[in-house]
Amino acid sequence: MTDIDLTGLDFEAPSSLLARQALETGDTKEKLLKFGGLGTGSEAEAEDLLADAFYVVCSPKTGRPWDPTRGSFSVHMRMVMKDMARRERRSSRARREVNPRDRADDALHEARALDRERRMGIVLRERISRSARTLQVFDLRREGIEDCDELAKRCDCKVSEVYDANRQIAYHAACVLAEQEQAEAARMKELRARATSRVAASKPPAQSQGEGT
Repeated sequence: MTDIDLTGLDFEAPSSLLARQALETGDTKEKLLKFGGLGTGSEAEAEDLLADAFYVVCSPKTGRPWDPTRGSFSVHMRMVMKDMARRERRSSRARREVNPRDRADDALHEARALDRERRMGIVLRERISRSARTLQVFDLRREGIEDCDELAKRCDCKVSEVYDANRQIAYHAACVLAEQEQAEAARMKELRARATSRVAASKPPAQSQGEGT
């Protein structure tokens, strides 16, 4: 992943202690890994992305510490992970200019990640379209505006309304992600069943004991 500043890393800071506790609560970590996998397309890269994002959140002076009064931990982490994934894609493009041999693989990987994010965004936007405020916040976040105060200013609303919109976005995003994972699991199951059938069909029929004697 992209290099991060660890000079301000402090796991014992009050905000970091809260983040550590929140990460280990329930299935929070598992859901964040799934979210990371949606953008990276790789379980290993999702783990790296989550770890790097957590370092940033646990750097109260130089990073982006979590403030529970401004939104949920999951929403905050997803914002940080999304920003870091974007920076990594920009960094990958720069590396491809330096090393053309990596251009094809990196471009394919980036295209797949962007396509997954685009498809999820289309479905998610449709889900939240009933709430004008939530939709407004969602569109601004897709433009790269993540700060709640700035969002409230742009939406001409209270910060509390932005928090509520973020909670709605996080809830529906989790639902869409779960549905996509179920669909992908069903697709892979069907592909494995087809492959098994082809292998079975290609095998010669077993001879009975009396044949060939």
